[in-house]
Amino acid sequence: MIKPYVRKRLISRRDLLYTLYGFASFATLVGCGANAGSGNKNTTSNNNNTIGSNNSKPKLIRLGFTSFGDLTREKGVIEKRLAPLGVDVSWSKFISGPPLLEALSVGSLDGGQVGETPPIFAQAAGNNLVYLVNMPAGTGESYGIVVPKDSSIKTVADLKGKKVAYARGTALTYFLAKALEEVGLKFNDVQGVNLTVADGRAAFLNKTVDAYVAIDPTLIKLQQEGTIRVLRDAQGIKTPGSFYLAAREFASNNLELFKAILEEYYQVGEWANQNRRAAAQILAPKLKVDMPTMETMLSRRKYDMQPINEQVLRDQQQVADLLYQLKIVPKQVDVREATLTSQQYAAIIPDSIRNRA
Repeated sequence: MIKPYVRKRLISRRDLLYTLYGFASFATLVGCGANAGSGNKNTTSNNNNTIGSNNSKPKLIRLGFTSFGDLTREKGVIEKRLAPLGVDVSWSKFISGPPLLEALSVGSLDGGQVGETPPIFAQAAGNNLVYLVNMPAGTGESYGIVVPKDSSIKTVADLKGKKVAYARGTALTYFLAKALEEVGLKFNDVQGVNLTVADGRAAFLNKTVDAYVAIDPTLIKLQQEGTIRVLRDAQGIKTPGSFYLAAREFASNNLELFKAILEEYYQVGEWANQNRRAAAQILAPKLKVDMPTMETMLSRRKYDMQPINEQVLRDQQQVADLLYQLKIVPKQVDVREATLTSQQYAAIIPDSIRNRA
């Protein structure tokens, strides 16, 4: 149950969120943040126990993940790491990055990973979040603009005036914008239809839209069925990748705690890079996909981590600037305003990645 002060804050942001993300039902998306899987602890607990301060340490940290899965969560390593510190862990599942970040902004979540685009929308909405670390992008094959195999649309340029389903506010927004830009089209040259990934797939299969911006595992399944053509995947499109973010106040008061969490994410990532099949065996049943599909998904991912450095910030600022120029977000965003101090980064960055460029 959302506490009264949180409920008030949710309501005050709702109109702006409708404008930024184009949510058909914001309540529905926030509802997707309910605990996922068995054994998760209740996320509604006393705020004094979950928000750290200089005089108190949290007894519970609430982490979020999206419907695309979280290998670190499945391995249970963060729970083991934090147990000796007397800190419990709860996990919440979200349909995508935007509602995860909104949960961070209203104080019902403490940390989570999302793509490059949701933080831009979150900053535009005035959410006080901070970038902790960067996860470089994968091969780019996991995103694709697809059309039916028999479609008369042959290239991205042919999308002008056509209905294209995509999930607004997610990384698919930036991908679509860049794909259109490189063929000389503006974002409003197509009829964007804002749908969740699942609803977009249904609209595409029912042929109520002309094209669909798909993501794995849906993209892989459509490719396996042989009923589509991929006009453009994300290979060659420059992106900073994804980020692990937190609420500024909580992160600032719990630097060592997040350092431990990020160390576990890094170590699991290193293991996954060397043990793709074992990682697929863990994730496949959770995502309800077959092993070949899961292995293909992981072959397109890059489990890596680096500090928030100047190059990362420049790349992320380019994303923010493009989204503003295209009027996809209503205000100019300075990504540096969502960063910690150099001293705080020194305390939060895992030693294993500290010296990476």
